[in-house]
Parts: sequence; C-alpha cells; structure tokens
Amino acid sequence: MSETADSQQFTFHDSRISYQQFGSGPAVLLAFHGFGQNSDIFRILEEPLGGQFTIFAIDLFFHGDSHYLGTSLLTKELWCELIGQFLQTHSISRFSLIGFSLGGRFALVTAEALADRLDQLILVAPDGITLNHWYWLATSSSSGRTLFRYVMRHLSMLSTFGHLLTQLGLLNKTVMRFAEISLATPEQRALVYRSWTQFRLLRPALNPIAHILREHSVRVRFFTGAFDRIVPGAYVLPLTNQLQQYELTVLKTGHNRLVELVSEKISIS
Repeated sequence: MSETADSQQFTFHDSRISYQQFGSGPAVLLAFHGFGQNSDIFRILEEPLGGQFTIFAIDLFFHGDSHYLGTSLLTKELWCELIGQFLQTHSISRFSLIGFSLGGRFALVTAEALADRLDQLILVAPDGITLNHWYWLATSSSSGRTLFRYVMRHLSMLSTFGHLLTQLGLLNKTVMRFAEISLATPEQRALVYRSWTQFRLLRPALNPIAHILREHSVRVRFFTGAFDRIVPGAYVLPLTNQLQQYELTVLKTGHNRLVELVSEKISIS
C-alpha cells in the first residue's frame, strides 16, 4: 500500500496523513476507506459526485503513506484535533463524510465531534456501531493483546482454531476466508495487529452521536450488503434504533463490492 502518484501530505504533531483530492464541486466530502485499502478506492466516486463535491480521500494511519508517530494510543480527541486542523488548512467550514467498514468508525468519531459542521453522514457497512467480540477479546486487556500478538506470529494455530470454529458452526466460512486472505503475509498480519491495537480507543459513543445528529438535522445514510458476513446489515441497528430519520439502502452484494455499487446508487440530491 504505497503512496499513490496523486497523493498529497498533511503533517500534524510529527505524524502524517496522505490524501487524494478529486472532483471540483462546491461542497466538501471527506472519505475514509476500509482496512487494508487506501484512498484509491474512492476514485470511483469522482464521476458520479465530482460535480457536486470536492472529495478528500484520506489514507488512515498505517495505510497508504499515512504514518502515526505518536508514543501513545490514537484517541478520539487527537484524531478530531487532526481533522480540525486539516479542515482549517483547507478553509473548509462545512463538509460531509463517507466511511466504509473500518473507515466508518473514523467517520462516526469525526461526526461525534463535528456534527455542527456536518451536512451528510454516509456509512457503508460501518465498523464501530456493533462491537465485534473477537476484536474485544484481542484488544481489551493486556493478556488478550499478548495472546493476539502470539497468534499473529503463529498463523498455523489461528488457522487450526478458525477451521475448528467453522466446523462447529461458530464462525461463518466467508469470515474465515476473509481472515485467511487478510492475514496471508507477515506484513498483513502486522497491519492487523497495529490497527486493532492502536485504534482500540476510537469507540463512537452512540447515544451522544444519535442525539447530536438529530439536533443538527444531519442527513444520515446507510448502505449495507445483503450478503455481507464481515459487517452484516444488522450491525447498524444500535444506531438506527436511536435515529428518528435516516436512509437505508440494502445492496445485493457482499462486503468487498459495496463501495463500487454505492458509487452507482448514491444520489447527489
């Protein structure tokens, strides 16, 4: 996941995010990608949305050419301070957000802090609403993180355990296959460990988020996949149940093609 030819850099407290800017519309859209991806995934939005939005597609830390050099965990406060400085640097007063999968968590955290400046919140199979039990077990305690690090270094153990859970019906085959692909190389396993552990404090507070989205009349749109086993559609319910108004589109696809299909369905109205 190297730096793309069109990427630009923004430095904050010695850390750096890379991003791409495309489209020329008067409104602003910040875009946060999923795990293992980079800002390139949102290039597909330029044709349908570039006339209305100037799109800033941001590489999350540890992805693309973004580097987090802090000595402590990434917190919501630090992330939102970074985004605030990014908006100030680009003279952006109001904006919209789109987040896919892991990027949905970053979009929710950003919305929690900056809803008074937000026009739209577009969540595509978003992480961060329903807590993943495996994530909680791997990151919530020092013993869990020690075991997580050990398992990442001994993939055969993880594979054996995963296939056992699949055979017992406790783990979906699609999820197991996704894990095998995501952990295929030492670099990928290191990325999983860094991301899961370093981002563990980025937990959206659903009650305040729902309240502030209602208070500021933010347009909230959800896109889920009917066949998505990575972030199933039901995972958005803890938030939608607290919203009086929202839009939900269920697409006939799994997880990986969602951004592509959303680009065809999303309206600029």
